[in-house]
Amino acid sequence: MTVQETDERPRRRRAETVERLLDAALETFADIGFAAASVEDICRRGGFTRGAFYSSFRTKDELFAALFDRETTRNFARVEEQLAGIEDEADPVAAAVERCLGAFRSDRTWVLVHTEYALHATRHPEAAAALRRHAEQLHRRLTDLITAVSARAGIALTVPANRLARIVLAVHDGVVIREVLGGPARAGSAADRAASDLERTALLLLLRSATDGRPSTD
Repeated sequence: MTVQETDERPRRRRAETVERLLDAALETFADIGFAAASVEDICRRGGFTRGAFYSSFRTKDELFAALFDRETTRNFARVEEQLAGIEDEADPVAAAVERCLGAFRSDRTWVLVHTEYALHATRHPEAAAALRRHAEQLHRRLTDLITAVSARAGIALTVPANRLARIVLAVHDGVVIREVLGGPARAGSAADRAASDLERTALLLLLRSATDGRPSTD
């Protein structure tokens, strides 16, 4: 075994531990809430000691930050994969909506966890500041994606990309929160199809009004 391989093994183990802690935290926060969940609850679910937790995170808030980063990165990876070749579609706007409709649809677990943390943030200024930073990071990434994809597809925006990104996020958040409040819906059920149709219609109307709908001639 080489020195490099010897050095990589602890890093791999630590990365695996962090992933398992994030998975355990996601489930625990969704089950009993962010405020109610203790470090012990998270460790118990993941099969870890408190020492394993504190070797990776100082606080639950720091763990949530890592969880938010992971879920955001996964969402954008799915979206970017879905948008590959969008410039070859006859109607890139409609194709983008259809391709990405499920990619950014947060599942019930993540919506619950994010909402729980938002409630926690209303009572804790440091958490509120962290949540604003997370939201701005998400907004910047979506703005960059909209800018890149519209340029690639030759579509001119009639509103600034950063404003369009905020509206898209607001539409998406409104739909998924409405779904959670309505209770869990089975995939393919009437309620699930209604939610998908609602978001599809809203996004199509939004993007049609925010673009010229034609390839640019510049």
